[in-house]
Amino acid sequence: MVFNSVGFLLKFLPIFLLIYYMTEVKYRNVILFMGSIYFYAYGEPVYVLLLMASAVLNFQVGKRLDIKKKTAKTKRKILFWITVAGDAAFLVFFKFVPEISLADIKLGMPLGISFYTFQVISYLTDVYRGDIRAEYSFVRLGTYISMFPKLMSGPIVNYSEVSKELKYRKCTLAAADSGLKKFVWGLSLKVLLADRLAILWHEIQTTGFDSISTPLAWMGAFGYSMQIYFDFYGYSLMAVGLGEMLGFSLPENFDLPYMAKSVREFYRRWHMTLGRWFKNYVYISLGGSRKGISRTVLNLLVVWILTALWHGGSPNFLIWGLSLWLLIALERLLDKKDRIRKSKILSHFYVILVIPLTWMCFAITDVSGLQVYFGRMFGFVEGINVNPADFVKAVGNYGVLFAAGLIMCTPVSKKLFEKYRNKLVGMLVLAALFWWCVWRIMTEGNNPFMYLDF
Repeated sequence: MVFNSVGFLLKFLPIFLLIYYMTEVKYRNVILFMGSIYFYAYGEPVYVLLLMASAVLNFQVGKRLDIKKKTAKTKRKILFWITVAGDAAFLVFFKFVPEISLADIKLGMPLGISFYTFQVISYLTDVYRGDIRAEYSFVRLGTYISMFPKLMSGPIVNYSEVSKELKYRKCTLAAADSGLKKFVWGLSLKVLLADRLAILWHEIQTTGFDSISTPLAWMGAFGYSMQIYFDFYGYSLMAVGLGEMLGFSLPENFDLPYMAKSVREFYRRWHMTLGRWFKNYVYISLGGSRKGISRTVLNLLVVWILTALWHGGSPNFLIWGLSLWLLIALERLLDKKDRIRKSKILSHFYVILVIPLTWMCFAITDVSGLQVYFGRMFGFVEGINVNPADFVKAVGNYGVLFAAGLIMCTPVSKKLFEKYRNKLVGMLVLAALFWWCVWRIMTEGNNPFMYLDF
């Protein structure tokens, strides 16, 4: 089940919320746990057992790692590393082993495994380090791991961020209202912007990379950059909104990344909970930036290789990760007082030019196709049956979407949302957007969220 489906919007969510709000506070974790398992089983019935096995295993190990247990240091260390290695091994297996068949069942990558695996690893690590106490209620830990707002595509939540709310939380009318508005706003970004921009990228792929003009190749790169942003940002807003409706304060995952002035800053604003995870559990553990510039660059290399592999095992993801590592390493090595950094216009231009190029490494899984696309962007590869007017046609079809997308990438969109969401005109607009989205989904079907593949 996905958020942008009629089944979720008009059936599961209203029925679940009705039951959840009518339940006594002390039993709400049980309802949320059961509802999350149903939500996951609806789309991944085969892998519910894997999700539950992960919850049971890490629950039991977490209790044994608790600093109050006074387990021998060596045993504690061995148990921690074996369990983390086991959690990671399942993720690696499903990431890199091709789809297999078992009887009449095809086994692909379980939805959400990248996200809930990182969460259980962060939980065990924090318990092992003594940063948090182990959770002795399986229902509470199971709810944390399987909570449906964040189960499929994050945000990646640290246990310390929700531990108090798992024990006691109040669901107020104001919070439910605020969460619902964020949910509708995120749904609108996904259905009305990301899904419409996706048509342009689909048309370019259907036409063939060697049959598009150079201007259209650049337009496709910028369009895909906005598409993946509104798709994932929309999901994250919906997740945060759902969490608020349920009484949880989930962390924000995006902070206007296209307003960044460097690639480093861009990835501090993009998928922030994933970046935080790699910083806290990999980069700092390797020494961070405390051991000189050479070691810093090496640590960054490790982080970006792992980030690339987290997204997938095909060569294009490694190219994507290594290109970002190179850009970030160069930014660190350059003098902070250089001209580009001093000029806001030049720094924004640099990011807006470079980021779409890196997204092409992310989007095009075939390396030969990637070479052709870059060749068309820069005129290195001669086109076949190219229609020079294809760009003009695309501007006519998608120009309004691009204009709306550009506005939504700036602080203007946030300011307007915050200013009008509690006013009558804002509430009427959000209501209209919601039913427009429902109409789109009913007439055209729902497009999966892009990050469900990761």
